[in-house]
Amino acid sequence: MSDIVFRCNFAEHLRFGHVLELSGRAKKEAKRFLITLKAGEATADDDSNIGLQISVNFLKDMILFKKYINGEWCDEESKGFDTSQFTKEFRIYIVMADEKFHISINNALEISYKYRLRLGLLTQLEIDGGLETVCQVDHRKYFPVVWPPIQVFEERLHFSGDVPMPFKAGHVMVIGAELSGSDNGSFIAHLRNINDVEMQELHLRVAFKNRRLCWNTKTIPNGEHFRFGEEHELDRFPFEEFLQPFKLAFAFGENELKLAKDGVFLFSISYRSPDILPLIGGLKLFGIDGLNVRVAELQHVQMEDVSCAGFENYSQLEIVNNLD
Repeated sequence: MSDIVFRCNFAEHLRFGHVLELSGRAKKEAKRFLITLKAGEATADDDSNIGLQISVNFLKDMILFKKYINGEWCDEESKGFDTSQFTKEFRIYIVMADEKFHISINNALEISYKYRLRLGLLTQLEIDGGLETVCQVDHRKYFPVVWPPIQVFEERLHFSGDVPMPFKAGHVMVIGAELSGSDNGSFIAHLRNINDVEMQELHLRVAFKNRRLCWNTKTIPNGEHFRFGEEHELDRFPFEEFLQPFKLAFAFGENELKLAKDGVFLFSISYRSPDILPLIGGLKLFGIDGLNVRVAELQHVQMEDVSCAGFENYSQLEIVNNLD
């Protein structure tokens, strides 16, 4: 079986002024894991050029940085490192500067590593090896403007996926995930306002205890805070098998947000805030009451049709990555 833990394509191609913030946790028995920035399609047998690979070797307490250009590995640089740090939740920053990646681990700068490929060619991120979970893949911008304006790490989140630019009509965001833990728990998805994280332009709740899928927004001013509006509920429960991997596709139309699961349309909701589409942030996911969410895939598609007709096809289950 594939040992790919996480795979995504970037909502916007990498460029100077971007930063990736990655967070996860390795298995206690892990021998290695890899973080790869690559060109081309994200497929298991793809041999496209690699602009950066970070290889963590637990047996040797070492990190290796290298590239794969025109069929050859090159520019290898290694560093000794206490790899036991990765068995706890870790954070890696990859900053795209003028001529180099600047890479830090747990807030300590580890290396500045020169580009060999043009950043714009690197469209894919792949993480594989002995990781238990990947809980943060935030792609952000620090120059010439900070985007999103509010950038925080929340410990309760099981997954965070910021994007470095405003959403446009026709954008489809797809996640592939699986659940574990208590099948009486719930998982919650937020799409928040980039200027005020308390404002939730979508609050989606999937509750297994009472088999409900409901959605709302938290955008109504209430003193210094906000309150929820009218809640809506799906007339059926589309998560029959708790342990079955699934895909969700979020489609951003001009006036409404649509959701599909495993190729089937679920619902649409009109934006309650005026002109809000460019101010919606990336996806936030977390489980409660003992439920855990693990995301293995994050894909972004910009459709020519701003109504996102046929977007359900992007959530077809057969292309979910194997999470084993």
